[in-house]
Amino acid sequence: MMPGETPERETPPATPTDPNEHADTSVQLSNMLTTFSLNRRITVLVLFCTILVVGVIATLGIPLELIPRGFESDSIRVTVPWRNSPAREVLDKITIPLEDELSTVKGLDSVRSRTDANGASVNLVFKQGIDMDVAYRETRDRVERARVLFPDDADRVFLSKEDTSGVPVAVIGVAVDASLADPYNLIQKQIVFPFKRLEGIASVNVDGLEEKEILIEADREMLEAHGLNIYQLSQDLGGDNFTLASGHVREGSKKFLLRSMARYHSLEQLENRIVAENLRLKDVAKIKYEEPEKDYSVRVNSKDAYALVLLKEGEANTVDVSRRIKETFDAMKDNPRLSGVETALLFNQGDLIQESLENLLSSGRIGIGLAMIVLLFFLRRFRITGIIALSIPLSLVMALIVMFFAGETLNILTLLGLVICIGLLVDNSVVVAENIHRWYQSGMSKRDACIRGAGEIALAITMATLTTVIVFLPVSLVEGQAQFFLLRLSIPISVSLVASLLVALVFIPLSTYLTLSEKDMNYRSSLFKTVHLKLNAVLRRGYELTLSPVNHAYNRLLAFFLKHRLDMLLVLVLTLAATGAIVEKVEFTTSDEESSNRFNIDVSLPRGYSFEESRELFRSIEAVLESNKEELNLTFYFIFHRTRFGRVQGTFDRKKMPDADVKQIVKELSAQLPEKPGVKYYLGDENESEDDSKDDVFTLVIYGDDLDQLDRTADELESVLTRVPGVLGAKKNVELPPNEMALQVDRDRAQQVGVDPNVIAGVVGFALRGSQLPRYREETREVPVRVRFEEEDRETLADLHTFGVPTAEDGVLPLSALTNMHMLKTPTSIRRRDKQISRTITLELDTDRVGRTRAALRQLIAQVDLPEGLSFNVSSNASSDEEELKNMQFAALISVVFIYLLMGLLFESFILPLSIIITIPMAGIGVAWIHFLAGKPMDMLGAIGCILLIGVVVNNGIVLIDYVIRLRAEGHPRSEAILLATDRRFRPIAMTAMTTIIGMIPLTFAEKSSMGLDYMSFGLTLIAGMTTATVLTLLVVPWAYTLFDDARERVTSIVQRASVARRLSPPEEAETES
Repeated sequence: MMPGETPERETPPATPTDPNEHADTSVQLSNMLTTFSLNRRITVLVLFCTILVVGVIATLGIPLELIPRGFESDSIRVTVPWRNSPAREVLDKITIPLEDELSTVKGLDSVRSRTDANGASVNLVFKQGIDMDVAYRETRDRVERARVLFPDDADRVFLSKEDTSGVPVAVIGVAVDASLADPYNLIQKQIVFPFKRLEGIASVNVDGLEEKEILIEADREMLEAHGLNIYQLSQDLGGDNFTLASGHVREGSKKFLLRSMARYHSLEQLENRIVAENLRLKDVAKIKYEEPEKDYSVRVNSKDAYALVLLKEGEANTVDVSRRIKETFDAMKDNPRLSGVETALLFNQGDLIQESLENLLSSGRIGIGLAMIVLLFFLRRFRITGIIALSIPLSLVMALIVMFFAGETLNILTLLGLVICIGLLVDNSVVVAENIHRWYQSGMSKRDACIRGAGEIALAITMATLTTVIVFLPVSLVEGQAQFFLLRLSIPISVSLVASLLVALVFIPLSTYLTLSEKDMNYRSSLFKTVHLKLNAVLRRGYELTLSPVNHAYNRLLAFFLKHRLDMLLVLVLTLAATGAIVEKVEFTTSDEESSNRFNIDVSLPRGYSFEESRELFRSIEAVLESNKEELNLTFYFIFHRTRFGRVQGTFDRKKMPDADVKQIVKELSAQLPEKPGVKYYLGDENESEDDSKDDVFTLVIYGDDLDQLDRTADELESVLTRVPGVLGAKKNVELPPNEMALQVDRDRAQQVGVDPNVIAGVVGFALRGSQLPRYREETREVPVRVRFEEEDRETLADLHTFGVPTAEDGVLPLSALTNMHMLKTPTSIRRRDKQISRTITLELDTDRVGRTRAALRQLIAQVDLPEGLSFNVSSNASSDEEELKNMQFAALISVVFIYLLMGLLFESFILPLSIIITIPMAGIGVAWIHFLAGKPMDMLGAIGCILLIGVVVNNGIVLIDYVIRLRAEGHPRSEAILLATDRRFRPIAMTAMTTIIGMIPLTFAEKSSMGLDYMSFGLTLIAGMTTATVLTLLVVPWAYTLFDDARERVTSIVQRASVARRLSPPEEAETES
């Protein structure tokens, strides 16, 4: 029965947890290390100096990167250019054959493709752990197999190993003087090629740069007057400009390769080429050397420019690649061939990485300084504070050594782990040093005080360290981001804490022994003595006015609750109930959109817009960006547009706008953009992925093979879903097409006159977009050659109707006699995933009702009956959030079980650890309330902070209960032992807690880096959790200890009585039964 107002009954400790045995065990654990350090002082000091030297080497040599390798899967992109072709034709002739071959590459996770009028791009995403060199060789082999199926003029294929994050490693703007005759070759040779040759660069894409070509524009009337047509002319010219391997010939013992060469050596030779009797090419065609017509525009910072986008290989180190780019860029400034070319390094990811890491390092340095101030406030001694401060660099250096030789990198997660440890690394040293000083001041010699002080506390700090390290064991039992983050944080934190334990048991006793004076005071300088005494007096007075009254108040309050345990239970129930009521209001997210410094605005234009009208609209958008450039601290903005679609990309200085919300910036800009009928603005993605990681969107991906049916279904679903309350708008990942005319071949008529449908397609294709001929070779390069009709012969439908098609009997029929024409709706681009065409509908949700809207959308989609052959997948971020939350909850549960088993093993009791485990929900109270009051959702780092808290908050309880057991072993009654332990352990508990809490403040409120994680949720979790756990540990843990001690005693008593009853039971019953 739980006592109400009556005092508890004093009981001695039970036999299973023998305190004397417990104390002897802890002394034995550390005596060997401590005695060795005192006996072999030079050896130990040399050992630590060696560690420092190796640590410096490891620190200078460890690679730097932003996100650890493995967060994003590696990928290989295969690009096949084929200009001015309908997307459907590119899909049939290039994309599908290429996908079929590439799907056989081993280790694939997914195959994604995008097909448009300029060619096909297939992205192979591989599973983690795949050897990318082997994958690249296999991909190249499959591409060679597929090339035999490509059209003849699709003769170029580009392969690149890329990072699937989609973020370029650098962006360079290039503006050239209008007087330059051939900017393409100059930029390619002097700028693009030097960057392509750099180690770690996957590809260099140049937006806006077109290669000049030889354009043969045939005069239709002249051709027809001489009985020629465009199809025949293209075939003749294409077959007359080649280099062909014709076999081998032998001369004596030598073997030679024979080549047949029929290439043109000058434009004059091409112009004078005979195309008919007494007819030269120049008589029926104009030959030009110029850039091809552009159906797009590229502008950078309000200037016509070219944008070089550099992508790195997935396995390359970003910082090293960025450094090479910067060196190459700087060297170009001295290149005399680039006079008249203006270049600007608009974006360099390496600079942002170093900025992000420097922010973390700065937070760590400030945290160390604050932790030292806290120690000095409590200890009031410069020497011991300095000794304990040395435990931080020593432990961190040991961790860096292990990470360096384990092949790890110093990235934003591993560095975060090291910064987290700053407040934790001094805990063991503080407890050991404080205990040594307590015994020394009691009259012991220096040596005995060091051995007794370290040995007495060894088991407690060993257990406290292991409970923190053991929380990372469940990393192999979870999946997704939870596993990735836990694994990367576990190495620096675990190694640092184990190193701090070694430092506390070896270095701290030795350093304390060497710095302790036999006299109370021994100053070499009277000035130092005066300063020290005055500072000591000030700090002592500060402690007596602040924490000393708190200590006494705790003891009085604890004495009350030990006598009125039912009241304590009531307080706990009410507190937990109030916390439970607000827990559901704290949201969980795996993304942090606000930490980005980049934004996109996609622009959709209606039918009927000309390219000139589109250009005028985007110049107006550009004017809005320019007028807001200073206010938004835009570092650069990039505008790309076609007739019906455009994209605006911008980057702002996150350092000058640490609290800026990207979505809010885009909304403010959108409000200033010109309003035109049919023009729509969308917040775009950074990459072309079908998955959306934003919290306020809902993404539905529809798969199928019938493109028309897919479009109809997507349109119908969009109209239904946008009517759900809470949906603000929708966007499909399909660009609106231009008006397109389809030619339906009359196969019966074509067969009668002996015309192959491929000839009809060839005539139309050659006449309109042109036929790609073998390249014209100059001394150092090859120039594209294309033949087509002059513009006035191909600009109207009437011209198209009268195109001549050669027949089998050497006659010519007009195109209208062999085909039927009708309007056709087809997309500008076709996206496929795993060999299925996909359409993505992205719904923008009201941020105030995201949860309710998602639930309504899921319920509605569950009732949708899709046509046969179609399927869909909801890739809303809510799905990943729920999975990650379950993973984190499972990891937390397993961590609690592991900690309980560990404490049971070390305390040799199943009951005693329960009184310490209760500190975990006490930490949860602070975590829930701080996120609720701050209005801050918990992110992945915050969830990891909760798991870390599980191992940290039990430390104070372990130290407290360990001392209670020692005092009871010395003969103190239970209540007296609890009150005495709470009084004596108040200072070290408060000291270790405050070093951790105050050490986390700089990290929590550090300004956001341009590319990094938001640490606020993580910092708030540790600060609030440690605060409530520390405040309640000194009350709840002793209270729980008495309850479980009583329960253990009652169970033991019942078992003992039952055992006695069995021994005393009369044997007559057994004899009677027999």
